[in-house]
Amino acid sequence: MAHALRHEGQAMTASGLDVLAGIWLLISPFVLAFSSTLHSAMVNNVIFGIIIGLLALFRFFNPSNGVVVSWINVILGIWVLISPWVLGFGMDRVPTTNNVIMGIIVIILAGWSAFATGDNNQMDRPVV
Repeated sequence: MAHALRHEGQAMTASGLDVLAGIWLLISPFVLAFSSTLHSAMVNNVIFGIIIGLLALFRFFNPSNGVVVSWINVILGIWVLISPWVLGFGMDRVPTTNNVIMGIIVIILAGWSAFATGDNNQMDRPVV
């Protein structure tokens, strides 16, 4: 029981930090003043910031369930990481650096959350 609670706490911590990452993605185009020519970067970060933040918030309040939500956020983090080149703003240093760093952060935090409670039953079972 204590083992499961400790891991739920890790999932909550990782997911809480992932909520903050989502909020940063949401506000980063405005804080970092993405140029008006980078409309795709701004829309991308606002939309994925909201989605990542909401999924992480769900996971924060449901740490013993919803592991799949963390894995979805890992995939979304990969998208944030590669989006500068897919959407064509990879030559603009500020949004590209922001998205690469934030993509890596989202991947790490969502992965941590997923692995923290991924299969608690498997961890608690005696080896036969």
